[in-house]
Amino acid sequence: MNGPTSVTVDDHGPAPASKGWMVLEPGGGERLRFLGASTMLIKLDGATNPGLAFYEYVSEPGVTGPPQHVHHAHDETFFVVDGEYEFTIGRERVPMPTGSFLYVPRGTPHTFRNAGADLGRIVGTFNPPRFANYFRDLSAIISATGGPPDHEEWADLYRRYETTFFDG
Repeated sequence: MNGPTSVTVDDHGPAPASKGWMVLEPGGGERLRFLGASTMLIKLDGATNPGLAFYEYVSEPGVTGPPQHVHHAHDETFFVVDGEYEFTIGRERVPMPTGSFLYVPRGTPHTFRNAGADLGRIVGTFNPPRFANYFRDLSAIISATGGPPDHEEWADLYRRYETTFFDG
């Protein structure tokens, strides 16, 4: 991971890592690229905090997220910072305009798409944080192949992170 970039937060200088807290400058974090202009910045992961991962995700209009899936070992949150997304929770479609928050407990099928006309931005969490590594693996596959994994490869990737496709 690209290490956190400390910034001056007061007259006492940069945020010292030994204090247990950190500050990232805007755009800071580990940058992962997906397809098109879709990117993720992992701001906090299991190496930094054993209980939580925090990310920022940006996607182009019309971009769909992953196939609908179920996490069996972690909970996830989503907060729409910019744009308009549509989430699918099981069979229900849920519009998520700017300012919307969604908590997805483990065992809940879900996916999303950027339903707006502009770039959208979501921030979210994984608890526990191990699923942040899934995005590193997915980014590496896309970087190596120029496209998303096929169904079998994606199912294997999901399995490594205690996640399955939702076929309902």
